[in-house]
Amino acid sequence: MRKQSLLVLSILLLVIGFASVATNLIINSNLNIGYNNTFLDDVVFIKAKTEGESSISEDGKTITYDAKKISNVNEETNLTFWVKNKNTQYDADVSINCELNNTSSNLSDLVDVTIEPDKFTLLSNEVKIGEVKVKLKSVVTEEKSGTFTCELIATPGEREETGVITDTCINDLNGAEPVINGDLIPVKLADNGEVIYSDQGESWYNYCEQKWANAVILVDNPSKTYNVGDTIQESDIESYFVWIPRYRYKLFHANQADGTEAKLPESIAQEIEIEFESKDTQSSNGTQDGEWLTHPAFTNFDVNGLWVGKFETGYKGSTSVASAQVSSSDPTKIQVKPNVYSWRLNTLGNFFKAMYNYNRELDSHMMKNTEWGAVVYLSHSRYGINDEVRINNNSNYLTGYAANTKDASQSTTDNQPYSTETGYLASTTGNITGVYDMSGGAWEYVAGYIDGRAGSSGLTLTEIRETYSKYIDVYASNSGIITYSNRILGDATGEMGSFYGSYYNNWYSDYSLFVDSSYPWFNRGGGYADESFAGQFVFARYTGGVYSDRSARLVLLG
Repeated sequence: MRKQSLLVLSILLLVIGFASVATNLIINSNLNIGYNNTFLDDVVFIKAKTEGESSISEDGKTITYDAKKISNVNEETNLTFWVKNKNTQYDADVSINCELNNTSSNLSDLVDVTIEPDKFTLLSNEVKIGEVKVKLKSVVTEEKSGTFTCELIATPGEREETGVITDTCINDLNGAEPVINGDLIPVKLADNGEVIYSDQGESWYNYCEQKWANAVILVDNPSKTYNVGDTIQESDIESYFVWIPRYRYKLFHANQADGTEAKLPESIAQEIEIEFESKDTQSSNGTQDGEWLTHPAFTNFDVNGLWVGKFETGYKGSTSVASAQVSSSDPTKIQVKPNVYSWRLNTLGNFFKAMYNYNRELDSHMMKNTEWGAVVYLSHSRYGINDEVRINNNSNYLTGYAANTKDASQSTTDNQPYSTETGYLASTTGNITGVYDMSGGAWEYVAGYIDGRAGSSGLTLTEIRETYSKYIDVYASNSGIITYSNRILGDATGEMGSFYGSYYNNWYSDYSLFVDSSYPWFNRGGGYADESFAGQFVFARYTGGVYSDRSARLVLLG
């Protein structure tokens, strides 16, 4: 066994100054790792992010950064840093403490300094993320200055094997960070479903840990005004959304032929390789397996991400299965919440127009077929559950439920709500932060159709082609039930091949029926009664007309 003495890593943030007139807090600081033996040569900063400029010294031991001015009480200036243990022999248990100095300046009365997390284990060759937060908590009436020191104390562990981690995940969305505009409020969800108004620091989400960013829109007249840190009452929430960051993915089955083959002896489901990117990055335009393609859900709108409805769309005010069956295009009836009745018995066109008019400031619209693909590909990557999600088998069409067992039969009781250990299995992340109802519940109409065929949707071809063209995916006019080669790369249809028998795929045996001239609109996910044949990779065809088992999903642009 190997042993090491106590390790001390020092972080020093130098001067905090206050302008007496403008009451601004200005920080120009250094963040340092100090070391006292050769082991600490391997503990380095590899990345830093703040509101201003930041840089890391060549040896990786010092971060220098300029923080933004803080003008108001409760404002914060934050530094996010990534620290790596490059040593392949030792782990380290890390605790962090911050201490304010220059008490004659009463600095402790003026600011709060915190680091999150304050305890963690840094495995051999692992990266961890920390955040230094400086918060102005009192009005400054005269110029003051002071210092504080944060100390990382790392106690080395023992390893029987050399640590080799070749693929380190850093919680960095590469410019595709969540965009909060308009009525959106960033929130954290506790495991029990409690909704907490969050700041927009990186601790709000961590895609490396399958914790996706969430936001809500409140009802028109909430019971109170909410601020960061407040728990938001469920009755004050109208809709929940989940951020899908812009990404490119490595093509894995780009050239599926038409037709079906034999069923394979084992599932060919695989982890989808994904890299996040900004819209300011040159898009990838691969067409063949092994090449990279920026997902079309993002390039179609030239955005850094999508806010996807966390649940199937519900009908506001409904108190029963029947009362959520309404033929209407009224956007004020939209709600996206857990444990509500899914809105059904409506034409695709009515869903489309209601969602289009829900919030034009945020470019709201009905989910496109390619946008469904963007969500489920992310779900089947290192950033998501990377498995089949559990079916919502609730036969009352209540949103956010998960069957108690895999492939359970339809039931009103043999299931659990989204904020339970069982409920998490119906999420795209395997925890409460993901997207629900992607398997089962109601079938979901999506905006994807055969060119020249409006079906029973209630939309005219003129509307589709001229008014709403960018909100609807178009498929070749010769499409038929097994023309899988007519897929759009990224839409999670033809790429899920090979296909077998009565139209199933070889991933999870999900339904796989392409659109045709009689049934020109895609619908996704399967229904509550479809047992093993439901799933996030289901695709099928329908008329676009009124059916009691069809709903839809809301999307906002980031």
